Amino acid sequence: MGGVNMPEGGGKRTLDFDLNLVPFIDLLSCCISFLLITAVWTQMGKLDTTQKLDGGAGGADKPKKVSITIAQSGYELMLPEAEGACTIGRQGSKYDAVELKKILEKEKNTVTGQLYIGIAAVDELPFELLVDVMDICSGLGLKNVSLGQLVAPPQGGPRCGGG
Repeated sequence: MGGVNMPEGGGKRTLDFDLNLVPFIDLLSCCISFLLITAVWTQMGKLDTTQKLDGGAGGADKPKKVSITIAQSGYELMLPEAEGACTIGRQGSKYDAVELKKILEKEKNTVTGQLYIGIAAVDELPFELLVDVMDICSGLGLKNVSLGQLVAPPQGGPRCGGG
């Protein structure tokens, strides 16, 4: 243990003392181990998103965009080649994520070049719905996902896929 060295006789005291560094080294090694282990978790749970839908400057052709609005009635999609919005209605209290995945996969396979996805949601809805759509996009390998602000209220439209 560290302490101050006190000689027996009177006079000047020496100020020699030993500092035990072993507990500090143990604490430091534990902190480093903890940081290294948690660094892996931050990379595994990461999904890159942006707030802009353009492909950046310098692109000759206009990027293909899919806008997804999550509304009370279901998903509303604005597809690149479509004239207006189409909807994927809810089935009871559940949103039809399977149908959304089919449509996004079809768009991914038919569009040449990069496909940009913009997601917006009505404020009253739970955040989990937004995360579900982001998970679908991530599962399909779509990298250009952006979270946007709801510009206009959902208008509704014909059912997506012609059904």
